Amino acid sequence: MKFSRSVLGSSIIGLLCLLPEIYSAVLGIDYGADSFKIAIADPGKPLDIVLNRDSKRKTRSVLYLKDYTRFFDSDAIGISTRYPENTIFEAKSILGLQFDDLITKNYSEKYPLKISENKADGSIVFDLGIKDSLVSVQDVVAMQLNYAIKLVKEAKNSPVKDAVISVPSHYDQFQRQAMKDAIEISGINPLSLINDGSSVALNYAMGRKFSSEPVIHMFVDMGASSTVVTIASFKSKLVKVKGISKNITIVNNIGYSSDVTLGGSEMDFRLREYLISNFEKKHGSEVSTSIRNNKRAMARALKEANRIKTILTVNSSTRTSDIDFSLEVSRADFEELIHDLASHFEKIVNTSLKLVDLRKEAISSVIIAGGGSRVPYMLKKLSQIFGQDRISRNINADEASVMGSVFKAAGMSSQFVVKEIRLRDSYGYSIQAIFTDETSGIFGKGSVVKKMILPKFSTIGVRKTLSTSRQTDFTIDFESETQDGFSKFATLSVTGIPDALKQIDSSLLINPKPDIEVQFMLNKFGLFEIVGATAVFNMTNSGYDDYVEDLRLWNKEQADIQKAKKEKDESASNSTDASQVLEDKKVPKSRPMPKEQFTYIIKKTPLKTDYKLLKTNAMSAASLKASMNLLKRIDIHEELSRELAESKNGLEEFIYKIKYFVEEEQVLRVTNEEQRKDISEAASRAANWLEDNSESQKTHDFTEQKTKLKILYDPIAERIEYYKNVPEKISALEKLRPEFVEIKKNIDDLIIKDEDIFTAETLDPKIKEIMSSIDDIVIKVHERLNTVDNFLKYYAESNAKANKWESPEIEIAEFKKHHDETKPLITRLQNKFMGLMIKVVTMKDEKSKSESSKSSSEKEKIETEPINDKSEPVSDETIESTGDETEHESEQSEEPESVVKHDEL
Repeated sequence: MKFSRSVLGSSIIGLLCLLPEIYSAVLGIDYGADSFKIAIADPGKPLDIVLNRDSKRKTRSVLYLKDYTRFFDSDAIGISTRYPENTIFEAKSILGLQFDDLITKNYSEKYPLKISENKADGSIVFDLGIKDSLVSVQDVVAMQLNYAIKLVKEAKNSPVKDAVISVPSHYDQFQRQAMKDAIEISGINPLSLINDGSSVALNYAMGRKFSSEPVIHMFVDMGASSTVVTIASFKSKLVKVKGISKNITIVNNIGYSSDVTLGGSEMDFRLREYLISNFEKKHGSEVSTSIRNNKRAMARALKEANRIKTILTVNSSTRTSDIDFSLEVSRADFEELIHDLASHFEKIVNTSLKLVDLRKEAISSVIIAGGGSRVPYMLKKLSQIFGQDRISRNINADEASVMGSVFKAAGMSSQFVVKEIRLRDSYGYSIQAIFTDETSGIFGKGSVVKKMILPKFSTIGVRKTLSTSRQTDFTIDFESETQDGFSKFATLSVTGIPDALKQIDSSLLINPKPDIEVQFMLNKFGLFEIVGATAVFNMTNSGYDDYVEDLRLWNKEQADIQKAKKEKDESASNSTDASQVLEDKKVPKSRPMPKEQFTYIIKKTPLKTDYKLLKTNAMSAASLKASMNLLKRIDIHEELSRELAESKNGLEEFIYKIKYFVEEEQVLRVTNEEQRKDISEAASRAANWLEDNSESQKTHDFTEQKTKLKILYDPIAERIEYYKNVPEKISALEKLRPEFVEIKKNIDDLIIKDEDIFTAETLDPKIKEIMSSIDDIVIKVHERLNTVDNFLKYYAESNAKANKWESPEIEIAEFKKHHDETKPLITRLQNKFMGLMIKVVTMKDEKSKSESSKSSSEKEKIETEPINDKSEPVSDETIESTGDETEHESEQSEEPESVVKHDEL
């Protein structure tokens, strides 16, 4: 996985929206067997958890479904003890499994659901009472994922469908295909799947720096249905990105192991058995049939077992009394029940180390994740294996996976800039290819070739190539690792090789057999897929000799051109006739260098491929469409049910409201006795109708009854509102005249104060224009205010005669109309006055500056006059330089300005 550049260095996460005008949030979904969490990367905001309708950070993965009635989360749990056969828990734990699988059998013993086999592919389906429809596990998971994006829409007021979803690392091809189908049915746009161990490791790396030397950590994730131990390495590496060197973090999911029998759900199951056994010992003789045959009792016992387990993670004992008997359960009792699971725990840890060829001393720390890891007994066993000092809890165990998932989603989107982290996610099952070699033996029969094309823990999302040399079409069988060895799951036919050979000159072939390259990969879902096949021919380049000769000629031409240039330059320096030199010495034009060629060339020809899955649970297009239609029908039913409930509740609330409405003082003021009697009797009739028709499924019936009541109710409510608002409207109209008078007075005061500016002989054109506009507005305001006065007078006379239980003659809108027609004129007048004031102040400032300038000029003239005084003695030096005193004095007298200039000099 490749992320864009880091902007916040060592900070945990920095998000930057590159295109803020486009709403392009992305999601991370940690879909667990017990509960799921949703995180969102929203442009311009930090990564955040999406709260559910109960304002909780996680939502239980529980679904109740019966006759198109559906509940999720706490609503489904609340009804589960009454209808256990219609409440589905832990659908994730059986997703992609067959009906005859051992895990399916254990699941059916735990939950009293009507489970049957899909005859088409052997998968699991539920009978939930929907006519002509059985519900697949994919449908159940799809509904919960669809509910997740509905929660996001409710929380963020905008639909978000792009998501990275975490899945158990141990999911094989069937389980991953089932998740892919469920996602498609749900309407989510999957950016990719991510192993839950990888998402936790990614979250661990988000806020940390690492050296160039790899450090290895173990992540223990105990969920409800399984426990996964993931081993990952972390290091920093200097790489060049677009020519710029930068440090990036490399997270490598080296490998993992899992146990699907070790989880919180197994602990619940054992606790329930403990409770039931104790009940039977104490009260078994008092009941006619075994409590184990009572679905509701068993469901209540399981619910109580989960509660006890939760309490015992922090307390040493608890007491239960929810199933008609009291029993104290201590932590020691609980640990005794799960004692054998400790060996499972130790085994899975050792297996993970063995699979990646590491000793436990190589593990720097063991990091705890998942809700089940809070069980003290399991933590104790883990400490015994590694030592207490290496047990770490420095991540949020519940939310590490979902935060890692949303971080990957943000990194895959071009709308965000996140810390530079590259994750290598891996697939936990080997895949090998089997085909017959073309090499002939004594009997002309090729040998069978087995190639491990994807070893255990191969990288997800990277293209790889299988290569073989042959001249004939062939078939490849693909086998996947299972618990019992390898099992064939797909076949590939590669055709078109002979036809490709016919198009090639065989005399040029270095090898008569082309290399056949088959490209394959694990896609974003971790599913094996064929990318394509190509015939690669290694050939002698028939044009190579011509290329060599052409290159030799080109080199000679370049030498001749250089020689000609040199001779031309020498001629130009020795000759005086430049035009003659240009004519005699013409330099040849250069041609491009021949394109480089090699002795041998490679030619690739695409081949035809036909890839078929022999064992697949992939839903057909028709099945997918049917599942999508089922979800749509349920959505429509829910919407209609919501409307029905709202109309029913709305009618009931309205009847109750009217009951006390007629007794309110404000109602008494605007109604007479007959009106109050009519509405009271109508409400009583509606109440009787509701009691008789409460089970009606027609929304229209309830809205019709409410409409009849509103015909009587609305006029009364309108009159109450009318007489409540009229005083305020009158007050607003009455304030208009004083407001106008004040503005007009301010204008008159200004004219009087600055009378010299408003004199007709010196009146500025701009002020004249403003005053003309003011006069026009004043006339209009006078007219409007007279109209308002007449309206208020008419209203007062009309109101004095009117009965308040009748509709008012003058509507409330009339008050608003008069106000809206007058107020803007007064506002315009105020604005004109402000403009006038600004103009007057400006003119006064200009006049003041002009007078100040004139005064300064006169003062300067007075100061320079003594220089022209004839009585002032003239120095000897001056007499000597002029030679004629009389003439000199005369000149000073006639041109005084020259004296000022002389003084300045």
